[in-house]
Amino acid sequence: MKPLRSIARLLASTAAAALMMLALPGAEKPAAAADLQKVRFVYDWVTADFELIPTAVAQAQGFYKDAGLDVSVLFPPDNSTTIRMLASGQGDIGYDPVTDEIFAAAQGIPVISIAFFSQSNNCGLIARPGEPIDFSTMKGKKIGIFTDSWTKAMLPYSLKKAGVTDSEVQEIIATDDDIPMLLTKKIDYATNCSNYALAEILPTVKQMPTMALGPAAGWPNIPVWNYTTTKSFAAAHPDAVKAFLAATQKGMVWASTHQAEAVAELIKLYPSAGASDYNTVGWKITVPLLKGPDGYMTQSDSQWEQIAQSLANTKQIPAVLPASSYYTDDYLK
Repeated sequence: MKPLRSIARLLASTAAAALMMLALPGAEKPAAAADLQKVRFVYDWVTADFELIPTAVAQAQGFYKDAGLDVSVLFPPDNSTTIRMLASGQGDIGYDPVTDEIFAAAQGIPVISIAFFSQSNNCGLIARPGEPIDFSTMKGKKIGIFTDSWTKAMLPYSLKKAGVTDSEVQEIIATDDDIPMLLTKKIDYATNCSNYALAEILPTVKQMPTMALGPAAGWPNIPVWNYTTTKSFAAAHPDAVKAFLAATQKGMVWASTHQAEAVAELIKLYPSAGASDYNTVGWKITVPLLKGPDGYMTQSDSQWEQIAQSLANTKQIPAVLPASSYYTDDYLK
């Protein structure tokens, strides 16, 4: 999903981003012992950023090794390939927007969610600092959008809240990123997530933008990102899946209380992640999103049914399947 970042800036950090898979550039990983289970983790974007911090920390702190795993990170060529890489055997565990899992299930692709990354919806409409988001005057506004499944699923809820149709607003497709478009007044509102928007805005503008996030934008309060795997890999390596989630969660918790060190670990292992201030702000905003009422990584039938319903409501899938078609919590137990 992440056209929510500056593509130009991210691609500039790695000349090999167009490859089908991009192995970790410049990271020095200690040789794995012969008895470690190798796990190929496929990220959701062409380069690293602060949402990879739990994995980077688990690598750097030895949490994966202690769990019996040798985890390597692969980067897809775009934001729509992670699921396909898993399904074709080019990776073992993936990191995706939740809407990708719904589409996979609708198409009969045997990929299943094994944990949530975030526990709430921190995406919505972003306006310039000091400027209100007024749903009563939405008609005729220029709104920055992306062509990903998440934006297609969520934006109609804001239009419904405003009482307008998509033909009554100007939807401006962001080919790079819509935050620069917002700051240069080419659009009135950006569609984005708070952690990525603030990571771009605060280090330079030094002012908080106006944000209507999740329910405030009319959007369902559902998680945005999740961890996935193929049913065949999970069946063949259940202990590895459990160990991966446990070690990644350990990385999450450690990175939540050692934020500066976690950002440093990320950039050391993955220079493509970019500037420290960008990742520092992004991770700080991300940390509160990780833990829900039932803890880290948890999933429920109602969450997945609501995610699927949001796509069915916008006619992107024909029907809502049973929640078990989308996720399992067997590997969190």
